[in-house]
Amino acid sequence: MRADDLVILLEIARCGSMVGAASALGLNHTTVSRRVSALEADLHAPVLVRRVQGCELTELGSRLLTSCEQVERALSDARDVAGSRPRERDLAGLVRVATTPSFGTHFVAPLMADLKRLSPELTVEIVSRTRLAAHGVGADIEIGVGEPVAARPGAEKLTDYRLGLYASEGFASEFGLPRTFEELQDYPLIFYVESLLRVGDLDRLAKSLGTHKVAFASTNVEDQRIATVVGAGIGLLPSFVGEVESSLVRVLPDLVAPTLDIWAALAPRQLRRPAASAVLQAIRESVRDRHAELMPVSW
Repeated sequence: MRADDLVILLEIARCGSMVGAASALGLNHTTVSRRVSALEADLHAPVLVRRVQGCELTELGSRLLTSCEQVERALSDARDVAGSRPRERDLAGLVRVATTPSFGTHFVAPLMADLKRLSPELTVEIVSRTRLAAHGVGADIEIGVGEPVAARPGAEKLTDYRLGLYASEGFASEFGLPRTFEELQDYPLIFYVESLLRVGDLDRLAKSLGTHKVAFASTNVEDQRIATVVGAGIGLLPSFVGEVESSLVRVLPDLVAPTLDIWAALAPRQLRRPAASAVLQAIRESVRDRHAELMPVSW
């Protein structure tokens, strides 16, 4: 049995697929498949259940995770000893962050770029996700809107954030702006695709707007921002998105300023990569330092 076969198995468990593990390890899919087959031959038992959409560990594969993690750590220690200089262990290797597009663009991506500049051995992957998954497979750190529906051990509230209604100056000049909540119903709204809402807080937010006509709908806040800037209607945007656009003005600021929350969770210990805890701590500190962008005191 080769020690690195156990590292491959661990990465498959983290990614949920051989293709993802191959990409993370810098190998091709054929090599990963061959090494798993060799491991199963050595153990005389399967460690994976192969499915069309990915892989799941068998009971034996799950029991091997602790050993896989120990082997990964030992191999990493050996590379450090053999290296010409010690490295910063807390910020090295791959970290995959799943986050909402808007929070990812405005908070996670700039921070990860800074961390990468300071720690060249760190590799970052950012993928889009609206809410925390039930089991936390596929990402080291998950960040989503709203408290997890299913219990996630270790899930934490990262921050609150405010939203507001915005319109472009051009839209305001051409059509005017509503002065009451009732008048808002006569204006085109830029919002989420309501039939596809998967976050309870956003669903309740849609209902709180009362009768309204959605003229432009997208599941992506960035699309909503662009539509608002070009004057397609009145958009409901996070404060950290709307306030940085100089061409946008607040609409009904005294009536519409709802608050939502953002939650974060690490993958289960055996499935998270070594640098994940340090990266999440950096995200916590960034959120704390930029709290005024999330919860403007002037509102």
